Parts: sequence; structure tokens; C-alpha cells
Amino acid sequence: MFLIYVKRFYFPVFLVLASVVYGFQYYSYPLPNLINNYLNDLLCMPVVLKICQYTVCLIRNDRNLKIPFEIAFSLTVLYAIYFELLLPKINPRYTADWIDVVLYFTGLLFFLWIENIKSDKITNSDFGCKSNHNDLGRNKGE
Repeated sequence: MFLIYVKRFYFPVFLVLASVVYGFQYYSYPLPNLINNYLNDLLCMPVVLKICQYTVCLIRNDRNLKIPFEIAFSLTVLYAIYFELLLPKINPRYTADWIDVVLYFTGLLFFLWIENIKSDKITNSDFGCKSNHNDLGRNKGE
């Protein structure tokens, strides 16, 4: 039962947490080092993958669509390469950190785990694409 709530609310909670951390950083508000340096890296992939999944669900009009493991894994690898290898070479704001890579993949594992929890009670209104297959605005004959 608890996991149903985690699945339902992790996206808005993660989004708010990441936004608050970013806002504090933007206004130079002091944060504990672990939060300042690592929290958004942990939250990054679940947020990005959920946005991607929801967007593809809307475009394809398929409420049961899930991001395949291969695509989620590839996107995480690309994020790690871009933010930990390429950007540190061209922008002094970014630093290469292998812990960030571990956190990206930890976030990926969380996303894959939580999105594969089966529940008939989670609907499209719960920040996801899942549906209980009630009337989706289509004719019954389709």
C-alpha cells in the first residue's frame, strides 16, 4: 500500500525538492554539502525519465506506454557523459565527479523499480500515464 503512494507522489515531490535546491543555490543560500552537491544528481533521472514517459504517452496517445530499459539506460549514459565528461571541459561551473554518475544510475534504478510496480488504482491523474482503462474518450466500438 505504501508503495502505491510512493509511485503516485514521487514525481511531484522530487520536482519540488530539486527546484528548492536549485533555488537555494541560485540565491547562494547555504546548504549542507551532501544536499548541495548530490541531491539533484540523485533526483535527475527519475524526473527526466518521468517527463519523457509522460510526453511520449501524450504524443502516442498510449496511456500504458513505458520507457524501455534500453532507452532509459542509454539516456542515463548520455547524461553521465554530457554532464560529467563534456561540460566540465567547457564550463567551469561543472565538475567531473564519479559519485554523480553513481547517483544518476541509482536514480535510474529507482525509476525502473517504482514504474514497474503493478497497481490498478493508479490513474492518469496521478502524474503518470497509467490508466484504469475506463472510458478514454473513445467510442465503445473502437
